[in-house]
Amino acid sequence: MRGFCELTESEHPISTDGRGAAAIKGNAVRVYLFVLKNAPCELRDVQHALNLSTPSLAFYHLSKLVESGYLKRTDDGRYATAVDVSADLLDGYVKFGRQMVPQLLIVTIIFTAILAYYVYLVWRLPLDTDDIVTIVYSFSIIVLWYETIKAWRKMSG
Repeated sequence: MRGFCELTESEHPISTDGRGAAAIKGNAVRVYLFVLKNAPCELRDVQHALNLSTPSLAFYHLSKLVESGYLKRTDDGRYATAVDVSADLLDGYVKFGRQMVPQLLIVTIIFTAILAYYVYLVWRLPLDTDDIVTIVYSFSIIVLWYETIKAWRKMSG
């Protein structure tokens, strides 16, 4: 029997199309990270720790991760990680207290504060060409907020 690393590229359960861990999203990310930290663990452990509503929901996410090759079932029926892709999953995130937040959030808050301060300074001045710069900068801030929220939703489900 061949080992996991001896599989050919077409047989490999982990995506080799450049996406890597990007295929894991939402609750599946939370389930994977929990198993990574607490392996080996049982289905009920995952359900209770992550506040999933039913054991079948925990089983669904665990089964998807097993099918994808990220997790494996041990002989006693517990779940353990088959591949450590936590670095790929957490790329672009920072731990802030107990919460994982996108690094973009920090940048977005800084640039939003700069825009707010600039608008405060020029609020009383007559309109001129600087207003075009403000509009372009404001549009950039909107795009940054959009990308930040999208990254946050990926992690939180």
